[in-house]
Amino acid sequence: MNPQDSIGGTSTKAMTTAQTHLRSHQCAFTARDLAEIVGAPLGVLLLLAALFHFAAAADWLPAPRPTLDMDRTLLIHQADSSRSAQDATVILIGDSSCLMDVSASDLTRHLGQPTLNLGLLSYLDLPSFGILVRNYAHANPERLETVVLLLHPESLRLQAPSAYHRAQLEDYLAGRDAHTAGGIGGRLQTALGAILVRGRLEARVIPAPLSGVYGRFYGFTRDFSRWLGAHRGSAIDPQRFDRTRAQGNAEYRLAPRLESESRLLRQCVPSGVRLVVGLTPAPRSFVRPDHEATCARILEQLAKWLKADAVLAGLPASMPDELFASVTHLTGEGQTLFTQRLAAEMQTAAIVRTPRPDWIPRAEHLMQE
Repeated sequence: MNPQDSIGGTSTKAMTTAQTHLRSHQCAFTARDLAEIVGAPLGVLLLLAALFHFAAAADWLPAPRPTLDMDRTLLIHQADSSRSAQDATVILIGDSSCLMDVSASDLTRHLGQPTLNLGLLSYLDLPSFGILVRNYAHANPERLETVVLLLHPESLRLQAPSAYHRAQLEDYLAGRDAHTAGGIGGRLQTALGAILVRGRLEARVIPAPLSGVYGRFYGFTRDFSRWLGAHRGSAIDPQRFDRTRAQGNAEYRLAPRLESESRLLRQCVPSGVRLVVGLTPAPRSFVRPDHEATCARILEQLAKWLKADAVLAGLPASMPDELFASVTHLTGEGQTLFTQRLAAEMQTAAIVRTPRPDWIPRAEHLMQE
């Protein structure tokens, strides 16, 4: 045998025979074949999408209520609260530190005035908070007396708010189906009616589980919404602050955008209603040595832009680490103490009618430990 006729003991003739057998099993797959396989399911899908869009346009489906995660559940609950009949003469607005750091139920008891927490997220801007103020005043004429704006220094340096979260809030208030994330996937979901199904049907029937420690504390989106309702709009951050894992820095400053946003917020506060502004605290080990002075400068400038009627300058700029769930949120215990301090400051500034100072010394003592 010629050595060139074999490779590793296999003859050239045998290899040729094997290749012939392989070629004999090749298939020709045409576009027509693909259309026959995919056409029927795709047609059904497009028909369903058309039916969902038609049903939504004809108002045959429930209104959009996309409580599909914690953020959107919060936005929807607070939006609904701002548009419903309430007893509150004091409302709290601001970022998530306002939501987590103040107990509206405790503040109601301390002040002797009904208080409602309409705190949202740091991703949103001051005009978004103003929308809730305007809605509340419209839904509860002649009731609102004081608006308290509370912000964490962390959110004040945000260069631009989240367009996604702003759109979620505005779409819900307008009764529109929620925007999705951009890209081909988002547009495809919208075209096929998936957004309609999830936001109008699925979210109402199937509560979504919350993830991580929030899921263990609250459970599902429906449970979180019920918690907010039972606690006058306030929530609790169940985490625990760990300085070794804390991210970011404490070089706090005011973003330039806040000057124009402050004017828009001020316009949403009805004439005769007091606008009060204050800052929420940060963990003591996290902040810089000049943190208190920095916060004082920030608060002074922000109050000028807002044309605030009163400034809560006596609120603590920092508190002990063990009272924090994260860099921007207090624990339940921290919330209790900060709420007491907030009530005391509001009384000192003559913002409330009925002073009740009997608990103030205890709060001061615990926050300084």
